[in-house]
Amino acid sequence: MITKTFIKKLKTEIERADSSRGKIIRGTHPMVREAKHAIFKVHRGEIKEADTSLKALEKKLKLIVKEAERTDSRHEGTLHAAIEEYLEALYLLKVVQNKPIPQKITFSVTADEQLAALSDLTGELVRAATLEVTKGHYRSIQQYRDATEELFGVLLQMNLRGQLRQKRDDARRNLKRLEEILYDVSLKP
Repeated sequence: MITKTFIKKLKTEIERADSSRGKIIRGTHPMVREAKHAIFKVHRGEIKEADTSLKALEKKLKLIVKEAERTDSRHEGTLHAAIEEYLEALYLLKVVQNKPIPQKITFSVTADEQLAALSDLTGELVRAATLEVTKGHYRSIQQYRDATEELFGVLLQMNLRGQLRQKRDDARRNLKRLEEILYDVSLKP
């Protein structure tokens, strides 16, 4: 009924998929960390260093995404997490530099990954505004609030479900926080 060659073929395919999955997981964990470090560099004002880190990370992600697509492992959760974190860091860098968020990335990204990164970006903008206030710098707070309002407006246009809907709700709260920070700053003499 079932031949040994058929069983062997199935076993080989499963082992190949497991091997690919393991390689992706091992490769993406450090990438998430690298992206988080880039975000911290942006918050510390180390813009050039963050940009350099993100360019190196982009090259690594491009290779691993290509491999994942080749082995039909693009759906792996750790890969999504690494891409989202990279995009969040890249988007934060662009907002801080007052540059447009890039529409095109050198490797394939999904709409869900981009929307998740845009949602999470609003939290980083709250952090950036808070750091600016503690330093006594108030000019960029309006820029961060405006960017968050624009991002939230985009997210409102989408019919989001599950985790993305929760992230949109977080973006709404982040917009409120930025408005409160802006209000508090406006009361300063």
